[in-house]
Amino acid sequence: MTSCREVARHVQEQLDHQLSRSAYRQIKQHIERCPNCTAYLDSLKKTVYLYRHEPDPRLPSRTRRKLYAVLHLHD
Repeated sequence: MTSCREVARHVQEQLDHQLSRSAYRQIKQHIERCPNCTAYLDSLKKTVYLYRHEPDPRLPSRTRRKLYAVLHLHD
């Protein structure tokens, strides 16, 4: 039985088509039955699509500094 944690761990390999056929089938079956993993994979696919098809976003320097400050707090 494949768990949500295993799906999350191997989702990039699935998107890159680098999983073995057996592992791919197990993950695919889990995703078909699990609404949370289905939403997670759909969200990830949309994020990758947007990243590849949208221009590079430019943040104002003040906003960028604030963002980096918040991210640094969570290291």
